[in-house]
Amino acid sequence: MKTKLSMMLALLLTLCLSVGAQAETYTATADGFGGDVTVTLNIEDGKLTEVKAEGPNETQGVGSMALEQMPGDMVAHNSVSVDTVASATITSTAVLTAAQEALKLSGVTLEPVEVAEEKKVVEPAFENPDVIVVGAGFSGMNAALEAATNGAKVYLIDKNSDMGGSIRFAGGTTSAAGAQMQIDAGVEDSPENFQQDIMRMGGGTNIPELTQKHTENAAAAIDWLDSLGADFGDRQPKMSASYDAFNVPREYRVTGGGKAMAELVKPLIEEQVKTGSIALMLNTEVADIVVEDGAVKGVVLVDGREFRADATILATGGYGHNEELLHRYNYENVLTMSPAFVTGDGYKFAEKAGAAFSNMDYLPAYPGGVPVDGFDVSCKAAVQDYPGVIWVDNNGKRMVKEMGSLDSERKTAYANAPQNLVYMILTEEMKNTQEPLLSVGGGFSGKPDEGWAYFDELLAAGNCVYKADTLEELAQQVGMDAEGLKATVEAYNGYVDAGEDKDFGRAPETMVKLEKGPFYAVKTCPYVMLTKGGPLMNADAQTLNENHEPIPGLYQCGELTGGANVGGGANIGGLANTSCVVWGKIAGANAAAYALSK
Repeated sequence: MKTKLSMMLALLLTLCLSVGAQAETYTATADGFGGDVTVTLNIEDGKLTEVKAEGPNETQGVGSMALEQMPGDMVAHNSVSVDTVASATITSTAVLTAAQEALKLSGVTLEPVEVAEEKKVVEPAFENPDVIVVGAGFSGMNAALEAATNGAKVYLIDKNSDMGGSIRFAGGTTSAAGAQMQIDAGVEDSPENFQQDIMRMGGGTNIPELTQKHTENAAAAIDWLDSLGADFGDRQPKMSASYDAFNVPREYRVTGGGKAMAELVKPLIEEQVKTGSIALMLNTEVADIVVEDGAVKGVVLVDGREFRADATILATGGYGHNEELLHRYNYENVLTMSPAFVTGDGYKFAEKAGAAFSNMDYLPAYPGGVPVDGFDVSCKAAVQDYPGVIWVDNNGKRMVKEMGSLDSERKTAYANAPQNLVYMILTEEMKNTQEPLLSVGGGFSGKPDEGWAYFDELLAAGNCVYKADTLEELAQQVGMDAEGLKATVEAYNGYVDAGEDKDFGRAPETMVKLEKGPFYAVKTCPYVMLTKGGPLMNADAQTLNENHEPIPGLYQCGELTGGANVGGGANIGGLANTSCVVWGKIAGANAAAYALSK
């Protein structure tokens, strides 16, 4: 009996130890770029044995990188505090936040482990390229493809792990005069008409030869996407829904947005890779360009390797995630929704080569970013269709029709406001009777503030949301001209009584009197998605110096070139997406011709 009892006790002890050693699972969720990001931690004996990160709506090749990479890093380091993925800031932050919340639920303290980092070096598939394309976004993809189909050997280099760049975050709007869909719809249009439209809307800040080249090639670009199988829905050309209006319908919208466009071109690039015409080098960052005797002769990577070619195409995107450049050229206060990899590298390279720049002061940033914490947009004020609320600057003065104005008018108001700060003024009654003013979470998937909870949280912290019983006290809290605010509100209330906004023509049904406190002010500033200035170029996509002469061996395309140089000071629907095809092809063909002539 003693033997049996000992065996039973041993078995029971083994079972208890086995149960004690089982991994416990903890899950938490945070707001990502495209929606919820969920992280699940498996913890056993104080160690992370497995981490899963899921976010089905995060952008493939950008946010998905964080979901794939960070869980492994957490397990390796036995820590939920690991490095973010440089090109996926918002998704990375969501992964970290959710993982930290899950760890709190566990009550476990993890002991981090030091891990030696290993960097993989990507080797090109062949030597001695004719053309090097820096940036594998949509314009770079098109440039590399065009150069290769014109007989050049091409290096296509990008610091990200996938092709596509910023267009993966873009809508599907394109535009052209004379595309086959427009002809089929019976709409009469021409490149000349398109040019006149750009001049009318853009205030003459465009470069005429670039506008002409773009409008003459845009239809072929749209027809080419159509031939690749782009889904244009009902195939009807449309007037702009969110940008300044054309004089005829000439927008065509691709289902699936910019990401769908990039996916159409990817197989064509991959085919050129297979045939040995393109060497695709992802996860490879360019640190500098090689300039000799005034000509660009290649690039230098961050690891010190140097690749030479007779022609280099800069397709590096804009500078929307570079605070230094945004402050230098554009705004005193600004936030960004540009991807973290959009750091303005090409501007630095072009400057070294001696490029002149144009329209750098023009940047129509979106209104309503709330500067809660850091440079990335973390929440966004509801800037449209909010009855009653008025917008005032530091002087307490209104600047624009708050509801029903053009997108360009709102952006101009923010650009011209002192310090680029705009305050949204509302009352307790509005707060009690209307939907929340703020959305929560960065990116395109910001969710409505549930029950004004986030608004109240910011108010309690004195962070961008302020409350006072009187307008004078409110102005004092935010550092605003109190007399200016009082005079503005009195005039506005008079307009409400009269049923006519004499200053800006706001519709009477959208106006609510601001006469009874408490009053609230929400501090906002512009936020950036695309930048609009860039190095000067000619109609052959050659980068120009201060004397407007081509810099030998240097070409450019994409956002880097500056949408305002082509489209002027206006929001031209579909210009940016279409430019990636138009100017990518022009740069690729001309760079190949130049290199092969050497």
